[in-house]
Amino acid sequence: MIKLYYEDSYIHSFTASVERCVPHKDGYLILLDKTAFFMTAGGQECDSGTLDGQKVLSVILENDEVYHLVKNPIEVGKQVSGELDWEERFRKMQHHSAEHIVSGIAFSHFGLNNVGFHLDKDGVTIDYDAELTENQLLELERLANEAVWKNLEISASYPTEKELESINYRSKTDILGRIRIVTIDGIDVCACCAPHLKRTGEAGIIKFTETMRHRGGIRIKMICAKDALCDYSEKQKSVYGISAMLSVPQNEVLKAVSKLKNELETANREKNGILKRLALAQAQNIPETDGNFYIFSDITEKNALRIIANEGKIRIGGIFAVFAGDDGIGYSYIVTAKSGAADFAKALNSELSGKGGGKDDMAEGRILASKDKIERVLKRLL
Repeated sequence: MIKLYYEDSYIHSFTASVERCVPHKDGYLILLDKTAFFMTAGGQECDSGTLDGQKVLSVILENDEVYHLVKNPIEVGKQVSGELDWEERFRKMQHHSAEHIVSGIAFSHFGLNNVGFHLDKDGVTIDYDAELTENQLLELERLANEAVWKNLEISASYPTEKELESINYRSKTDILGRIRIVTIDGIDVCACCAPHLKRTGEAGIIKFTETMRHRGGIRIKMICAKDALCDYSEKQKSVYGISAMLSVPQNEVLKAVSKLKNELETANREKNGILKRLALAQAQNIPETDGNFYIFSDITEKNALRIIANEGKIRIGGIFAVFAGDDGIGYSYIVTAKSGAADFAKALNSELSGKGGGKDDMAEGRILASKDKIERVLKRLL
C-alpha cells in the first residue's frame, strides 16, 4: 500500500483501487492500493472524509496496512475516489507541527522531555517530565512563536540505520521498522509518523491556554492558527462585556475585578459578623431545660443557624431543633442533642417527607411543608 500522506501531506483527494473488503461489526473495512487518509496514531485521531461517496467512519492501521471503515461494502477491484475533510486535516497538521516546535524548544532550552501528546478538537495537550516557572513558560511560548514567524522549513526523511546513529532525535517510544524523522530547521528533530506542514509559518500563532502540574512535571494545553483566533475573539467578548459593566478601560479590567472582589469579601465578612451577632442574640431566647425545644428563625444562612443550633445543644437537655424558611419554599432544619439527633431527624423526615440525616449529636435536612404542619408534628414527636 502506498501512503500518499508521506509523499505529500497536502494531497486531499485521490483515486485508488480496492484490494480488500472485510466485514466488520460497524460496517466494512476497505483496503486500497494507496490512500491519503491518515490513521489514528501518534497521539492524534484519524482523518475523516468520504470514500466512493461514503462517509469514512474510522481509519485503522493493522499490520502496517491502512483500512477505511465505511457502512456499506465496496467491490474488490473497483476504482474509487477518496476525499479528505481538508479543513480538519490541515488543522491537525498545524497543531501537530506546532507541538513539535514547542517540544523541540522545551527540550533544547529547558531540558524537558515530551512524555505525552494528544491532539483533538480542543487542541493539543502535552505532558513534560519536569516543571517550568511562569517566566519559563512565557519564554517557551515566545520562542515558539518566533520559530513560526521565521517560516522555517519542515521536512521528513527516512535515514538508514547507520545514518540514525549520528542523528540526535527525540522519540517518546521505541519504534519498530523504518524510522521517519521530521526536522524543523534549528528547532527540532523528532521521530514521527504524522503528516506535517511544509513551513512553520502556516501554524499562524501558538498560544498556551492552560498549564498545570502533572505527575511530577507539567501539562500544557495549547492551540494555534484559526483556533487561537477564535479563542482570542471569545475572550475579547468577555473582556469587553466586563469592561462595559464596570465602566473601566479594557486594559484595566483585571485591576477593577480585583478591587470588586476585595470589596465583596469585605462586605461578606461584615455580613457574616452581623449574622453571627443576630444568631447569638436569638440564641439568648432559648431557655435552659432538661426537656425538648424548637424555634423558627428568620436567619437562613447555614453557618448562622449552626451557631443557634450549637447554643441550643448547650442549653437544652433533650432535643433542640431550629427551622428556617417559609411555607413557599419549605424549611431547612438543624437538630442537636446529647444523643438521638439522627433518630429524631429520621422520624421528622418520615412524617413530613423530608430529606436529610446526620450523626447522633447533630442532623440536618429539608422539609417541604408549612409551618403549621411542622409544628403539629413537632408537638407529637417532642
